[in-house]
Parts: sequence; C-alpha cells; structure tokens
Amino acid sequence: MNKIFLGFILCFLSLHSTFAQSLQEGQKRWSSESKLTIDDFKIKINDGNNEYVYSQFMISHAIGGFDFMKRNLNQKIDNVFLGNASWIDTTKIRSLDKQIDFQQMQFDLSEIQARKFRKRVLEHKKEISKGFDIVNQISNDIMAEFSEIRIKFVNETESGRNEQQMIVWKEKITTQLKAFNDFRYENTNKIKLPK
Repeated sequence: MNKIFLGFILCFLSLHSTFAQSLQEGQKRWSSESKLTIDDFKIKINDGNNEYVYSQFMISHAIGGFDFMKRNLNQKIDNVFLGNASWIDTTKIRSLDKQIDFQQMQFDLSEIQARKFRKRVLEHKKEISKGFDIVNQISNDIMAEFSEIRIKFVNETESGRNEQQMIVWKEKITTQLKAFNDFRYENTNKIKLPK
C-alpha cells in the first residue's frame, strides 16, 4: 500500500511539473530563434494617453520539493512574454521595427534575469529541502533587479530613440546572455558549478 501511495505522489509531482511550464494563449517563451513580432502584442490601441508599445514579462518558477536533488533547474524557471497584457499602437509609430527591437531587448534583459535566477537557485538548491523561502527570496530579488535594469535601459536609450546607446546596450545584452549560456531554458545538461 505504501509503495502504491508513494508511486501516486511521485506521478502527481511529475505531472504537476510538466503542466506548470506549459504556455497559455498569448504567451511566448524567450527564444534566441523566435523574436517578438507585431502579432505577439495582442492588445491593439489607438490612444495618445499611453506609450505606443508596452511589453509585460513574467519570470515564474515551478520548483517542487524533490528539485533539490536535480543538477539542472533550467526548465523549472520560465521567462515569458505576456502578449495578452502587452499593447501596440500601429497607427502612431513611424518605425515599428525599431520599437519592436526595443521591446525585444527588454525581453532579452528579462532572459538574463531568468538565467541569473536559475543559477542562484542551483547554487542554493540544498536549502530548498528545508523550504521554499530561499526560492521566493531569490525570485523577489531577481524581479527587483529587473525593474531597476529596465528603468536604466529605458532612460539611457531614451525609450529606444538613442541609437548609440541602443548599440551599447545590445553589446551588453549579448555579452551577458553568453556569460549565462549554461542557464538557458533549453539546456537540460548537468551544470557543474565552480567550487
């Protein structure tokens, strides 16, 4: 009886993990191959009171009790663009490509934070066995950092209008994505952290 019950619990936990990371309508997981497009912005506006383009992102986790035994937690932490909460006004923007690129760079910044989240959780995975407070703390820290970085990016690039600063930021983003390459969602290999 105990073996059947334990088997049921393990099956439930694995199903929960699988379903927790499935995308809902309007959501788009970050990918180096699939960039944002106009069609990803599900709210179309024609309103001078708002920004012409606005993106909403979510870095979420589905970490369970037995995840402290894993050697890679990349697929337990997701970075998703929320198309149903993002808008675009195609009637007022002269250069849609530039604005979509500006939004994509924010999505890339969100991906950097997601990769940092994956790394920090892996570094503290032994603490997960004692409870999820550490995961929640890391999540809060990551989101606070993302807000600060996003504000700095928007200010320094003048909302994407300062082409020189856009080039500087593109280089920073590319460098950081490469630095945290082991922590991309697609990587399922064992990650060995330096001691």
